[in-house]
Amino acid sequence: MILITGANGELGSATIDHLMENNPEQKVAGLVRSEEKGSEIAKKGVELRIGDYLAKPTLDRAMEGVDTLLLISSSSFEQRIKQHENVIEAAKKAGVKHIVYTSMLQAHKELSPLTADHHATEKTINDTGISYTINRHTFYTEFFPMFLGQAMETGTWTFPSNGEKVNFAYRTEMAEALANILVSPDDHKNQVYEITSLEAHTLKEYAEKLSLASGKKITYKDVSLDEFVEGLEAAGLPDDVVAMSKLSAITVANGALAHTSDDLKELLGRDPKRTYEFIREFAGE
Repeated sequence: MILITGANGELGSATIDHLMENNPEQKVAGLVRSEEKGSEIAKKGVELRIGDYLAKPTLDRAMEGVDTLLLISSSSFEQRIKQHENVIEAAKKAGVKHIVYTSMLQAHKELSPLTADHHATEKTINDTGISYTINRHTFYTEFFPMFLGQAMETGTWTFPSNGEKVNFAYRTEMAEALANILVSPDDHKNQVYEITSLEAHTLKEYAEKLSLASGKKITYKDVSLDEFVEGLEAAGLPDDVVAMSKLSAITVANGALAHTSDDLKELLGRDPKRTYEFIREFAGE
C-alpha cells in the first residue's frame, strides 16, 4: 500500500493520477483532513485516510497497512517541523518500509530561508533508519506568472535577483517522477535527488524571451529587497503575500535556485520540459 499525504493538493493529486494511469492494480491511499476534501481523489479509486499532521492519533490510524509513504511537505509554516516529525513517527511506529519526501533544492546548504524546515525533516527521516528517497524540488514552472507581477501590463519586471540564475521545473513532471519512485522504491533506496530543469537563466534572459514571445518589450529591473517589499506594501497586497514574496525573493537573490541536475531527466526517462516552452505558451507566441 502506498500512502500519499496532502493527497488533495495539486502535487499529491497529480502524483495519484500518474500512479493510477500507469499502475492501475497498485493500492493507493490518500491522506486528507476530511472526506469532503478527499471527494475528488476518492472518485479515482483511491482509499481515503483521514488525518492531520498535528493530530498524532489520526496519523497512527492512517498508517495502518502502509508500506511506502509519500510525505508531501506541509504548506503551513506553523510548527512545520513538528508536523513532519509527527508523520515520520507514525510511519516508523507502523513499520513503513520506505519514505519519499518532497524537500527543496539544495536544502542542506540552507541558501534560502525556506529550506531550514526541509533540512531538519531530512535529518529526522535519516535518523529513523527507514529507507528513504528525498526529492529536492526547485520552484514550480507553473508559478512563473506570479513572479512577473504586473510586468506583462506595465512592460517592467521588478524583482530582486542579484543577477543570479534561476531554474523552474514543471510540477506535473515532478509528480510523474514521484510516481515512478513510489512503484519501485528499492531502486531509489537512500537517494537524494535534486529535481530541476536542465537549464537555469537570469531573470533578464527570461524577460528577453518574454519580449520575443509576446511581441511586447519587457524590461527586467533588478532591485534591492527593501525596494521590492516597499513596492508590494504600497500596492496594498496582504501581509501574507508580501511575506511569502519576500522569502521567494531572498531565495532567488541568494542563488538557491541556480543549481541544475540531470536527476529529473533520469527519473522521467526523457528531457524535462523547458521553462522557455512555458513562456511561449503563456505569452502567446
